[in-house]
Order: sequence, then C-alpha cells, then structure tokens
Amino acid sequence: ISRKPLLQTQRSVKPAGPKYDWQIVWRNVLAFAYLHIGALYGMYLVFTQAKVATLLYVLFVSWYSGMGITAGAHRLWAHKCYKANAALRLLLAFCNSSAFQNHIYEWVRDHRVHHKFTDTDADPHNSNRGFFFSHMGWLLVRKHGDVRHKGKAIDMTDLEKDWVVMFQKNFYPILMPICTFVIPTMVPIYLWGEDGWTSWYIAAVMRYTLVLHGTWLVNSAAHLWGTRPYDKFISPVENVYVGVLAFGEGWHNYHH
Repeated sequence: ISRKPLLQTQRSVKPAGPKYDWQIVWRNVLAFAYLHIGALYGMYLVFTQAKVATLLYVLFVSWYSGMGITAGAHRLWAHKCYKANAALRLLLAFCNSSAFQNHIYEWVRDHRVHHKFTDTDADPHNSNRGFFFSHMGWLLVRKHGDVRHKGKAIDMTDLEKDWVVMFQKNFYPILMPICTFVIPTMVPIYLWGEDGWTSWYIAAVMRYTLVLHGTWLVNSAAHLWGTRPYDKFISPVENVYVGVLAFGEGWHNYHH
C-alpha cells in the first residue's frame, strides 16, 4: 500500500445523503453506562480489597491489549509500518481481541477513512463536533452516511489476503469475550485466589474502560490541545500526556 491513499487528507467531501441527525444507539449507551459505573466501583475495590498481584496483572493486561491496538491494528495493519510473521500477527490478533475495539478489519477501515477525510463528515470521529463526540460520542450514535459511503470505497484487499485478520474477523464474537473478559477475570481467581467479584470489576471492567479512554484520547485531546510543529493547518496536535497514556500515540501532528 502506498502512503498516498492512506495518509493524504481530503478536506472537501460532497455529502452522501441528508443532514446528519444523530440517532442514538441505546444499546451502546447502556453498555457504556454500565462500564463506567463498574469502572468506578472497580477503582473503589482497588483501594479496599484487591490483591497486589491483581493490580500488577491489570497493568500487564492493559499493556498487551493496548499493544493490540497500537502495534497491531494501527501501526501494522492500518499503516503497514513494519512486517510481521504469522506468529507475531497471531499474538497481536490475540492482544487486539483483548482490547474489544472492534475486530482488526473494521478498526483499520475506520482508521483509513479517518486519515483520508480528517474532520469532515466522512471522519468517524470528526473533532469539529467537539470533545465528547470525538472522544466517545461517535460510538453512541449511528455513523454519518458519508462514513459508510466512503468506507465502502477504502481499499482493504491487503487485509483480506491476511488469514490472521480474516480468522479474527470471522470468529470475533467468540474470541472477543474470551480474550477481553473471561481470561482477565479467571486468571486472578485461579492463580492467586482473588475474589471473583473483585476480579471481574477490576481486571475486566475497570481495565477495559481505562484502556478505551486511552485510545479515545488520541481522537479527542490529540486533535484539540497541544502543539502543531509540523503542520499548523490541520487539527491533530502533539500531546505528551496522550503520548504517555496511549502508548506513544500522542505525536499526532507528525502522524497526520
């Protein structure tokens, strides 16, 4: 894949349909409400009940699931920054399945659309709609018609030829809950006797929610607050705090 179709931003996009009226996806609203309430409860358990081993394990799972997004879906599959053999791709697919941010194929398609049509109606998390929308609001409403229209035109043949990506895509409904919720919950219970309730809310719910926010900050804060040393005419910025929280993804002005 050449850099041009992936990274060249198109500023003007002809609307694909009528005006964008937000259609709330209530299933997602309820799911995120539970996750955030559960994450707050998990933080309470961190200070009142959790074993030290569980907290260290949470850091480990947060790291490898984050790498499934950063090193996997983003750098390897979306941008082709490096080559990986089958064993590494399988490992990254496992890590990516542990992050539950949609399967690799969908994540890459949305990200390529984001790069090609940054901050237009075709951008899934258009930062012109404000912090909340670009952070997580875009996941609470149905996609703009331009996102769907332009997404269908994105070249995904490279991923369609990768059996690891297609295996994960086909079996994601099974892989995701096992990797994201079952394994992180059961390991502390069986290996060092953590309470099941505590393990669920800390190692699964809280950990997953915090990693989500780390990724979301790249779409929101890294498009709003920071410096633009490389291109002053685009919204992405260099944000050191996002760089730390999102495993090095805060150098967004350079990235775009």
